[in-house]
Amino acid sequence: LRAKAETENTRRRAAEDVAKAHKYAVESFAASLLAVRDSLEAALAVGAPTVESFREGVEVTHRQLTAALEKAGVTEVDPAGQRFDPHRHEAMGQVDGGEEPNTVATVLRKGYLLNDRVIRPALVMVSRGPPDRRAGGTPGA
Repeated sequence: LRAKAETENTRRRAAEDVAKAHKYAVESFAASLLAVRDSLEAALAVGAPTVESFREGVEVTHRQLTAALEKAGVTEVDPAGQRFDPHRHEAMGQVDGGEEPNTVATVLRKGYLLNDRVIRPALVMVSRGPPDRRAGGTPGA
């Protein structure tokens, strides 16, 4: 009976530990975002901000947010000039251009990875390639 009770207690403690891990998993991320919130509240409290002070405040807040995201393992994907990767990019359309076919010509919205897993694909426009290199194109035309 003691062995069975010990096994049940171990199982219960493990389940509680898992529940706590899920409940408080974002604690450090949330704590790092508080500095960003503080900066935004300070900006709103300024009576008559100048354009320069407003820009400086936005830049500081952007740096704080970027640092918080990087600390949490979130990285930015800016695929301009890279080959189109359907696993990391979402094509919104094709454009004519001087790049090789299937190359990201324009980034409409950056994507983000969480520890190398895509959490938001980059929205991109993909190059069809130069007109003379596409199927049906005439060289020198």
